[in-house]
Amino acid sequence: MNLEAYQNILDDVRLDSESTYLSLQLPTHGYDLDEQKIFSYFHESQGARYWFRSKDDRYNTIGIEYLESIRRDKYSAKALSVQKSSLYGKIQQVPLEADMQSSLSLFGGTRFDSKDTSDEWNDFAMVDFHLPKWQFDLANKELFYSVRLETVDIASVLTEISRELENISAVTKSTFEAPQINMEKDIFPEEWKALVDQAVDILDDRDFRKVVLARQRLLTFKSQVDPLFLLKRLNDEAGTYTIYYEKGKSLFISKSPEKLFDIRSNTLTTNAIAGSSERTGEAAKDEGQKAFLLKDEKNRYEHELVRESIVEDLKPYTDRVEFTAEPDVLENKYIYHLHTPISAELTDETSVFELLDAIHPTPAVGGMPKDRAREYIMQEEHGTRGLYAAPIGIIHEDNESEFVVAIRSMLLHANSATLFAGCGIVKGSSSEKEFEETRVKFTPMLNVLGVETR
Repeated sequence: MNLEAYQNILDDVRLDSESTYLSLQLPTHGYDLDEQKIFSYFHESQGARYWFRSKDDRYNTIGIEYLESIRRDKYSAKALSVQKSSLYGKIQQVPLEADMQSSLSLFGGTRFDSKDTSDEWNDFAMVDFHLPKWQFDLANKELFYSVRLETVDIASVLTEISRELENISAVTKSTFEAPQINMEKDIFPEEWKALVDQAVDILDDRDFRKVVLARQRLLTFKSQVDPLFLLKRLNDEAGTYTIYYEKGKSLFISKSPEKLFDIRSNTLTTNAIAGSSERTGEAAKDEGQKAFLLKDEKNRYEHELVRESIVEDLKPYTDRVEFTAEPDVLENKYIYHLHTPISAELTDETSVFELLDAIHPTPAVGGMPKDRAREYIMQEEHGTRGLYAAPIGIIHEDNESEFVVAIRSMLLHANSATLFAGCGIVKGSSSEKEFEETRVKFTPMLNVLGVETR
């Protein structure tokens, strides 16, 4: 770190007395930083840390210590836009080099729906977005260090940051053992199958075409799972989004293949992802699985419902929506999905919170029609989804953002983990086959926990 040059820049900055926070942006080249070292060093900040990595590594962002949050118990796109503008308006941003690549961002998301939450989700509000004290961009090797303006010492702050970065670099990595399981069980398995059968009886091809039903699996351990073990395991699977989100005494984790949307230069891109088959690891058999998926009537129908819904949801916010006529196959470590890329040029007045409200939940995690499916889920599904299948991601001062549909996920408290998985139910679905599909979808989280599944 070029402390002398940076100090000269900082000495010339006129601090804005109207601001609440000063945020310094600086490069971290020359420091040996990764998620394991950062979380190990900031272990005392447990409960206010996150890690968000996008599938294409555009974002690989860690946040430590939540300085201020946008928090609401009811979703309102207009109110959230005002709160976001107000928060960014309180931050004086000072880049210490020219042409830096990162943007100061807020991390967070919303619950799946407004169903009264059970105690397990109490740490998470209906809407939560956080400004961290430390925002590490591991992709671009940059750092935002944000601090209350009234407490900052301009003469020493850069020396303090440099010392902290050197201390993180010097952290010695540890080895970790997998947690020892006390108990593993499906929650209400027969009741879930009965609910699938009930849904099949009332679904049709017009007024209520699809509903996604989720179920849970509970694991308890002999001791609390080490966060550093989980971080190490989360690196094992490439090609998916990574969400590690601490809030209070809760930890939510997702390894999701599914982007809700991202926005770059006013262009929104998203995907229709629905229809699935198991990836076995046997080359010949897997070729058959992919061929089956592309031709199977039930999976193609489910996929087309999702694509149709997303395109319709986007129309009020764009003059042009583009997508491919035929789906391809999205390959993940344990499962295949039908996949169609979609893009749209947004109108200037569109806000990111309007888009969240319009697109979530897609029929891939809710159903179709959306309102009826969501109401059915709230009334009939066992348990509360909370952040499962909800939008979680990164937002910037403008509309630039990226959101994930947080499937393949789990919630950890103390010595327990609750895993979530769901599948799309349409007319003709089989409860036994759908139960087996959800079993496969638990695999990514079981792998994160170090649990053998085969």
